[in-house]
Amino acid sequence: MAKILVVDDEVDLELLIKQKFCKKIKSNDYEFVFPSNGVHALQQLEDNSGIDVILSDINMPVMDVYHC
Repeated sequence: MAKILVVDDEVDLELLIKQKFCKKIKSNDYEFVFPSNGVHALQQLEDNSGIDVILSDINMPVMDVYHC
C-alpha cells in the first residue's frame, strides 16, 4: 500500500482525491492523509514514518513550504 500525504488548505481537494482514487482506496492500494497546513504535515511525518509520497500546496496558512 502506498501512503500519500496531501498537504493543502482547500477542503474540496480531499473530496476530489477521494472520489478520483475511490477504487484504489477501497482495494487498499493507496492510503491518503490530509493535513491542512505545514505544521500538521510535519506532525504527521513525525508520527508516521510510512509516508511514501508528499503532495503539497505552496501557500497555506500557519506554515507554507517556504518556511519549513
